[in-house]
Amino acid sequence: MSSVECGQGNNKRILYLVKWLDYLEQKDWTEEPFNNFSVGGMEKLREFHQRNLGAPRDYRLTEG
Repeated sequence: MSSVECGQGNNKRILYLVKWLDYLEQKDWTEEPFNNFSVGGMEKLREFHQRNLGAPRDYRLTEG
């Protein structure tokens, strides 16, 4: 995973647009639910939310 680019949905079901390493075109990125993120992926989610304070946040994602 390279980065999380976008989050959309409601507080119970957020899909995050994931940019994958070595896949530069947006057509190759995927929308992933919270459950698909590993421990390393959670750090990318936190970074995304630090950059995008108003973006929808999955209710299970804690601050910090």
